[in-house]
Amino acid sequence: MGKRKAKTPRVLAQGPGQSGWTILEVILSLSLAATVVAAAAGLTRVVGRAFVLTESRIEVSQAARRGLERITEELRWAEAVVDDPACAPTLLCPTRVRVRIPRGNPYRHASVYEVTFQHNPRQREVERRVNTGVNNLSANIDSVTFTYLTALGAPAESPQTTARIHVEMQVRHRAGATLAIEGEVGLRNHRVHYATPTPWSTWRPVPRGPVDRIPVQPIIPPGPMGPPQPR
Repeated sequence: MGKRKAKTPRVLAQGPGQSGWTILEVILSLSLAATVVAAAAGLTRVVGRAFVLTESRIEVSQAARRGLERITEELRWAEAVVDDPACAPTLLCPTRVRVRIPRGNPYRHASVYEVTFQHNPRQREVERRVNTGVNNLSANIDSVTFTYLTALGAPAESPQTTARIHVEMQVRHRAGATLAIEGEVGLRNHRVHYATPTPWSTWRPVPRGPVDRIPVQPIIPPGPMGPPQPR
């Protein structure tokens, strides 16, 4: 009997008359599958991180917008900006604002009160202060800037001339990026108070003497020698 020819080992035989995969093919297939799985896992991590950052950005910006709306809604009812002696010479502070709210407001209907909005850099919060009470309106705030304007939009030189207030908030989320959220509100109850009223000039007739006569205007008759008549 002659020697039998050695056959290449086969695995994963599919059935009679069908050839299976070789060991090399199996190794290559497993390597390719591992590469695909690793790439899919990396892509999943990147997508998940992007989703978390986007969600954090939306959450932080929405919280800041709610705080900004709360500030502008109450500032809208103010009648005047209160002087701040710590911010001479204009008495207007860029990091905080204090206004006086008249009666008839939706917060304390029957009383006049003063409210202060300011930034707390240590806590990174925007605070609302009324007397000794403190409320946190928004967190993750790096800075708050108040710009005071007149009714025509020009920079105000004093609290008495302030009719509009522009508010800008710098917000930072987990990724470290900074967002700027801003809004502007007019003081609907603002009134301009003048230090001294301007006197009105009084008209008086020129006195006449007893011998003075009232001048008589000459009468020009119509006709050929008079002024032209309208047609």
